[in-house]
Amino acid sequence: MTPRLFTLMAVGSSLLLAACVAAPAPVTSAQNTDVTIVADDLVFAPERLEIPAGESVQLHLRNDGSIVHDLVFEDGWESGLVLPGEAVTVELGPQAASSVAWCSVPGHRDAGMELEVIVREGGDA
Repeated sequence: MTPRLFTLMAVGSSLLLAACVAAPAPVTSAQNTDVTIVADDLVFAPERLEIPAGESVQLHLRNDGSIVHDLVFEDGWESGLVLPGEAVTVELGPQAASSVAWCSVPGHRDAGMELEVIVREGGDA
């Protein structure tokens, strides 16, 4: 293999690797929406989640804060407590209507730790 060909292959491999390890973003398929929510000191990021109606939602809740957090949905689904530096992944199932989710640790919701969940008809998330 010539040095030039080797260099081109190395550059191409580096670009491919960089694309594979980019920051996670919501990924939508025909049947499943994959999202990451980060809990940090009294905030969720993002604060607004948009998902297509009727699709299952695989939710990754990661606690980047220094205190315990959780995530509770109006329909009764709860993540359970997530310690600092830990994460949970759960399947929410299809979402039919917009709602609000929040951290149920005392004082956190009052401090503004809420997540607006917008369900879009026709897959326009």
